[in-house]
Amino acid sequence: NTKTLSSAERAVFNLYVKGYKAKEIADILCLSINTVKTHNKRIYMKLNIASREELLLYVTMLKELGKEI
Repeated sequence: NTKTLSSAERAVFNLYVKGYKAKEIADILCLSINTVKTHNKRIYMKLNIASREELLLYVTMLKELGKEI
């Protein structure tokens, strides 16, 4: 459930939705790559997924269902 994401996790999530990769997200948000990885772990845990590929699939499914991302 994306509503459980913190504001920092949401910022990272939104950039993944737009197609950015971890290094690009770190640069855009002025974070270290390790901080982005920490956010990734928390996002994955909260959404019950295990990888970026699953994250993108999750986003695709939400869009197909007409859910707000």
